[in-house]
Amino acid sequence: MHFKNLATPIFLALLTALISAHVWSTNYKIDVNGIVCEFCSFGVAKKLRKLDFIDPSQFDQGVKVDIENQRVYISFQEGQALDQETIFDAIKSGGYDPIKMTPMDEVARPAEVTQ
Repeated sequence: MHFKNLATPIFLALLTALISAHVWSTNYKIDVNGIVCEFCSFGVAKKLRKLDFIDPSQFDQGVKVDIENQRVYISFQEGQALDQETIFDAIKSGGYDPIKMTPMDEVARPAEVTQ
């Protein structure tokens, strides 16, 4: 048996599983360059709240913007697929630069971000 012939289908199956993976953590922290004022905060939050998978029962209608640390916290509805590209596109459309997205269970949850 040739393992070389199995490598491509196995790789494609793993890739498909990763792309369609459901969110394990429902809350995420996003580091964003350029959010420095309340007006910036309002615009980014408004764009993110329009996304179908945002859970409005968490944070402030699903989104919390931390201007001081240039971070955005978002909450997903249970069972929704993670679509980082759509989230980053929403942030970029407001003129800001999303850097990194981290599940909240991997970062210490700041007191001001709790529900």
